[in-house]
Amino acid sequence: MPEISEQIAAMPKVELHLHFEGSLRAETIFDLAERNSIELACGSPEALRSLYAFDDFSDFIELFCTGLDVLRTEQDFCEATVRLAAELAAQNVRYAEVTTTPWHHQARAIPYQAYAEGLNEGRRLARCEHGVELSWICDIPRNMEPADSTETLDFVLGPLAPDGIVALGLGGLESGFPPEAFAGQFKSARAAGLPAVPHAGETEGPQSVRGAVESLGAIRIGHGVRCLEDSSVVDLLIERRIPLEVCPTSNVKLGLADSHESHCLPDLLSSGLRVTLNTDDPAYFDVTLNEELQLAHDNHGVGIERLWAMQQLALEVSLAPDDTRRQIREELDSWRIPS
Repeated sequence: MPEISEQIAAMPKVELHLHFEGSLRAETIFDLAERNSIELACGSPEALRSLYAFDDFSDFIELFCTGLDVLRTEQDFCEATVRLAAELAAQNVRYAEVTTTPWHHQARAIPYQAYAEGLNEGRRLARCEHGVELSWICDIPRNMEPADSTETLDFVLGPLAPDGIVALGLGGLESGFPPEAFAGQFKSARAAGLPAVPHAGETEGPQSVRGAVESLGAIRIGHGVRCLEDSSVVDLLIERRIPLEVCPTSNVKLGLADSHESHCLPDLLSSGLRVTLNTDDPAYFDVTLNEELQLAHDNHGVGIERLWAMQQLALEVSLAPDDTRRQIREELDSWRIPS
């Protein structure tokens, strides 16, 4: 019988929680810095990677924002997208919903046109060169004043937005920025046909998850692991069939779980919640989707049949175009667990 790692590698996959700006591997950051004549504080990709040890979420955000500075031109955004697609293709990820934060680039005075056209061309090349279909989730950082987030919403709903936007997200620092403050923006997005896919229940507790569901109309929850602290919130998610985008390595690297072995994934699965596995910021957390699935197997005994079912679920709850959904469903249905 093939090794579990071989079975995982061969399985067609879907990823739902992946940040574009968190996918820049150290080598990509150095390549783009050289192109743009940017002097980095670290002398090599290896030295940069050595900094990827975070005390907490704020520590991570500081380094994450530093890496954004290398994204300056349409070509930069395109190349970063294509490199992400190549990495996904190597894992047999067939479709990914990639979160990107327009405000990060707006705040750096990057022209919206360069940002959007770079993503568009990168997305086209991802499909043509690597067979990977990408969709975008544009998110609002929570630490913005709700009124200031209007510009992001206007961009996302306007003519300059990149192609393939499928949802509005809410990310950034969760503590002190409850989802209820953004209810108006998400109501406008829903009216325009963009569903809500916010982060919640990562660094804050189950009340954040409840707020994301009841105030924002969330159809999925990014992370959501702290829902387990309140059984009524678990019941709410189960009743409304709202899936969680769980990112175990992210939780461990940011100190939300002490170790992979102690991660709450088994409790999430046994509770009846709908769970998908994802990488969050794969470059900064040094993980791939294949490795996330392997860790679920190695540390929690999640078998290949359950991992396959989780991929079926990820496709089901995705916002993929109908033709993409149909193609991947056929691939998953025809995939057979080797005996």
